[in-house]
Amino acid sequence: MSRFVTSAVVAAALIASGCGATTTPGSVSTSAVVPALTSATVTFITRDNGKDANSAATVQLLRNNAEVAGELRAVGREFDDNTTAPPMSLSLSAPFRLNDIDDGQVRARLTADGRDDWSFDMRLMLQFADGTTRNFFWSNVRLDNAAPERVLALAPARVP
Repeated sequence: MSRFVTSAVVAAALIASGCGATTTPGSVSTSAVVPALTSATVTFITRDNGKDANSAATVQLLRNNAEVAGELRAVGREFDDNTTAPPMSLSLSAPFRLNDIDDGQVRARLTADGRDDWSFDMRLMLQFADGTTRNFFWSNVRLDNAAPERVLALAPARVP
């Protein structure tokens, strides 16, 4: 009977300690945490054809499933020919992580008042929770009544 009790106690101890599995000191299993976006800014460098103040410009940061992660809407603001606007912040509305960049996109849209059109270069800066930043640049984007929207991929526009 004492062998049975001893066997039962040993079996219970093994089960309670993880079935006899051992770990080496310092071998802690952690899943990698991918940093989340904390801020995003866009800068417009207007070329030879500016945007009228009565036309609205919208920039949306999109995840791979077309979910809007951040948005900027510029209404009542003129972008003169051959000027650079100061950086403007996007309002963040959904999670966007560092690993979303490869499939991420930016949607630029002009809601023209009349026959407005706009030619510009665009810079986007994304800052993540771990302090890293990623910069992107698109050259010679044109929006007008015939083509009021462009969807631009992030990955090929990354600036090293």
